[in-house]
This record gives sequence, structure tokens and C-alpha cells, in this order.
Amino acid sequence: MIPSNAAWLVLALIGLAAAIALAGLNELTRERIDQEQTARAMSAVTGMLPADSYDNDLLDDSTTLSVSGFEREAVVYQARVAGEPVAAVVDVTTPRGYSGDIRLLIAVDVGGTVIGVDVLEHRETPGLGDRIESRRSDWLRQFVGRSLNDPEPEGWAPDRRGGEFDTLTSATITVDAVVDAVRRTLKELHSGDD
Repeated sequence: MIPSNAAWLVLALIGLAAAIALAGLNELTRERIDQEQTARAMSAVTGMLPADSYDNDLLDDSTTLSVSGFEREAVVYQARVAGEPVAAVVDVTTPRGYSGDIRLLIAVDVGGTVIGVDVLEHRETPGLGDRIESRRSDWLRQFVGRSLNDPEPEGWAPDRRGGEFDTLTSATITVDAVVDAVRRTLKELHSGDD
């Protein structure tokens, strides 16, 4: 049975009304979603370092950093004591995940040693790539205490590719993206020391 012109008109009006309703709902919630994402990210930034390890406001002391190979600039939050830098928390996004962007926080002391790494956002495969999250495994802990020369450059890769970092089963691309992002970030921070 072929719908009549009136039925097509009703369907078109229902579709138009639904599209307008969705667009309006998106507009109403966008600002709140953005604010909540920012608040969560800021909480994560301040949570990367012990509160008594710096005396400035991390969120008011930031700059940007171009990381070679990444389109987005990283944001570097400087931790200071009496005005002197003691550490930094870098908010960096690698586009090299299996399912696209992986946003990381990398805390580094003034000597270039990794204090901690956390994953803020990703779209990796549940049950496989999402094990990079600290709430799903302790995989990120292997970066703590590492620096640009520890391991040597060839060691900054998953162990399945000859490197020193554990590969999560069936998540080699994801693991490689995170290892690469940490190494690239350390390299850019080190180049800023010159």
C-alpha cells in the first residue's frame, strides 16, 4: 500500500518536529555538558599531584605546547613552589588510538621524570582498549619513574614491538598510542629546557 500525500505530509511534519526538538535539547544541554567536562578535567589535573607539593593555582598557571605529530596543542599546567617550577601536568591528545583520539594527563617533575599518567577520554573498544583506564587496570603505573632516556628511545614501544612496555592483549594499537604520546610529550618538554 502506497501512503497518500497526506500521510507523507504527516510523516514529514513528525520528522521535522523531532529534528527541531533534538536540536533544541542539544542547545540546552551543550553548555552544561561542556562545563561538566571542564570541571572533571580540572579536578583530574589537580589530582595528578599531591596538594602539598605546590603552592600556586595550577589552573591559573598554564601554557600550551606543540607536540610533534599531534594536531592539537597540549596544555601544560605548571606546579610551582615560591614561584619556582617543580612539576607540570600536561593535557595532551593523541590521534593514534585504535578508535581515534585518546586524551591523557601526564604529570612530570622538574627533572623530567614521570609522576603519573591518567586517561581522561577515549573511544577504545570496551573490554580491550579501555583497559588503559586506571580504574580498569594498573597498566598506566608502568610509566611512573620513567623519563625520556629510561628506557632508551628504542624501548619506548609495546613489548610486542620490541619495547619495554607491557602490551594489553588485543590492544597493541591503543598501547602503542599511549606509549608514543608519553614519549613525545617528554621529548617536547625536554626540548623546552634548552
